[in-house]
Amino acid sequence: MDKKRHQYKFSNMTIDNEDVYKKAGWGRSQYAVVFVCSLLFMGVGIGIGYAVGRNNSNSNIPQAGDTAQETATKPPRSPHPIDTILSSINKDNIKQNLWKYTSRPRMSGTPGGYELVQILQEAWRSSGIDEVRVTPYDVLMSYPNRTNPNRVQLLTSSGQLIFQSALFEPALDSLSNNSEIIPPFNAYAAAGISEGDLVYVNYGRIEDFLYLTQNMSIDLKGKTLIARYGKIFRGDKVKNAQRFNASGIIMYTDPSDFNRGNSTYPDSWWMPPSGLQRGTVGGDGDPLTPLYPATDYAYRVKESDVSGIKIPAQPISYGDAQHFLSEMGGEEAPLEWRGALPITYRIGPGFRNSSLKMRLEVNNFEEKRTVENVIGYIKGKTEPDRYILLGNHHDAWVFGAIDPLSGTAVLTELIRVFGEMLKSGTRPDRTIVFCAWGAEEHGLIGSTEWVEEYMKVLYERAVAYLNVDYAVDYNYVLFAGTSPLLQDSLYQATKQVPNPDTSSSDKTLYDAWKTRDNSNDLEPSVYYSLGSGSDMATFYQRAGVPSIDMWFTYDENKWDILSYPVYHSAYETVYLYENFIDPGYSYTATMAKLWGVLAWNIANEKVLKFDVRRYATAINKFIGNLKTEFGAKWTKQNVNIGALESAAQNLTTEAENFHQKVQSLQATSSAANVLQNRMINDKLIQFERAFIDCEGLPGRPMYKHVMFAPSLYDSYSDNSFPGIVDTMNEIENQNATAKWEVLKQQVSIATFIIQSAANTLKEVGL
Repeated sequence: MDKKRHQYKFSNMTIDNEDVYKKAGWGRSQYAVVFVCSLLFMGVGIGIGYAVGRNNSNSNIPQAGDTAQETATKPPRSPHPIDTILSSINKDNIKQNLWKYTSRPRMSGTPGGYELVQILQEAWRSSGIDEVRVTPYDVLMSYPNRTNPNRVQLLTSSGQLIFQSALFEPALDSLSNNSEIIPPFNAYAAAGISEGDLVYVNYGRIEDFLYLTQNMSIDLKGKTLIARYGKIFRGDKVKNAQRFNASGIIMYTDPSDFNRGNSTYPDSWWMPPSGLQRGTVGGDGDPLTPLYPATDYAYRVKESDVSGIKIPAQPISYGDAQHFLSEMGGEEAPLEWRGALPITYRIGPGFRNSSLKMRLEVNNFEEKRTVENVIGYIKGKTEPDRYILLGNHHDAWVFGAIDPLSGTAVLTELIRVFGEMLKSGTRPDRTIVFCAWGAEEHGLIGSTEWVEEYMKVLYERAVAYLNVDYAVDYNYVLFAGTSPLLQDSLYQATKQVPNPDTSSSDKTLYDAWKTRDNSNDLEPSVYYSLGSGSDMATFYQRAGVPSIDMWFTYDENKWDILSYPVYHSAYETVYLYENFIDPGYSYTATMAKLWGVLAWNIANEKVLKFDVRRYATAINKFIGNLKTEFGAKWTKQNVNIGALESAAQNLTTEAENFHQKVQSLQATSSAANVLQNRMINDKLIQFERAFIDCEGLPGRPMYKHVMFAPSLYDSYSDNSFPGIVDTMNEIENQNATAKWEVLKQQVSIATFIIQSAANTLKEVGL
């Protein structure tokens, strides 16, 4: 998975406290009724006993089977399904799953990847759930050349080799010593050679490139660039390099972002000097079948016509990067551009010693291979055509003990528990679908192709998608991104799950989350910027399915780092997980409980706890931010922001009216009114879809959510009003004054979409 630490979190409004699960209790009136009935039955019993006693001299002798008969007529009450989920999750099972899954590298399209699909398929079928399918797709994949690995070289002008980056990460313990480990590479980076002068571009963001080209007047054409990993999606760093006509780019993990300790793996969780981050630089889904599923009958574009990355790119370790950066010439880098290597960070171009040159050689290849999803089903008993989907991906760059297999181990244990419940006769009202996606690391391929294949069905029937890419990257605090609609469902579930830290005075996960959360709000903060870093992206941004992405993570106040340190390296082993991430598996098991409780609640609520007022509040907040940042410029250009504000106010009014109507109906109507509940739920389910624009964003038709979509310059995170914000970025930073008309159109589209969403909440709406 590709995740970014999200700066913007939201706890937007105080909602009426939702009732958490309570066991059934009796009130005074119920006890009174029982007391009266008992007296009546006692009198009748005495009379019968007297009559029987006169005619049966043995009536005072206990008869065999009397106790059993009484027990049979009053069976013990079954535990509540929530209690069953909480008590049945087994940490030892999760541990065994993780050891099995991480026993070899699990990249999609490789023997280890195919083997894991079979392991999951067999385990899920044996659990007793209704059905398990494997859905294959033949897609274009990217791999490194094992016999001719990629490399970065420092040479003399005569071609003599001075230094070469490691072709493989060296084994630091027995677990990282495996012949199946793939060489370092960036998937979908073009094969080729770059020999231009080296230029340091900080994090490779658009603002970094503008600083170099505008403030420092450096021409990047033909240059080889070196960038720190972090801040934005690595693929956007490569796109920026390509946009500025560089001939290639090298990316490395600077210790300022990935090593803040005094020791490194295997003695701590910090990235060692030999560690590096693999990862894709491509887009989402199969490159040969954009916007449509890679089925047997699908039309495929020619590989030569794929508009992807055209320059070589390669990851290296910070130990190797130091050899190149320490030799660089040019001006010293600005203070905020300097990392933690023991060198003077310089911009370049080139080296202080003019006789030195560098060479980047990438030998990646692309070929069609089959990737596979594993899909499991529990059919709903009353609403089988409404789906709650739980998703995680099963492919890893190497061992993937954190990303993603901690999540996969949890998912398999949760399926076991749900299977046992099913065997005992406990079935959810709505259908639950379990998803293990293939080739997520290459670009969300398995989930994207599946959503594209079933888009029409999902658009009509999907209630929610709950994503756990990985369960834990550190055992401290819950971190969650969500659609505004699912925020209250998440809070409700965390109130039902015990705090994994048994030494804390906080009894529930909700309490612990609120205590350790960095905000001072009345409730724990979440972020709405789901981005495209994991498999919820296509569900949320194209199918309009309300989605959540969640995991346990570290204390950001303690470590201001970009991700867990050994991310996507060969050192992400089960040894790391058990010694530094979650010893004892308490937080891992808690994620299983939270995931299961959340899914069960949504699958069984008579009326969904989706509060549309959350959305209205968020939209008004975002419009306020737009006015603050761009208001003066928009006034000069006659941008119609008044209509946008009016539509948002209309949405606020209709959201409040709808909420009050739902509360009133629930208070006065019979719980048996299935049709009424179905009508309410359908409006709630379809409300997210109201923000989907079938035409998509400017130049990016695959992204259709008008409120939330990946930034044009950082696929990790979303922009709110992405069409507006990205267009303003082009106007302000690239002198694209001709884009003002595009901006006005995007404001108009946003206005229309918001008003349309308001209309969906009306009784008729036409």
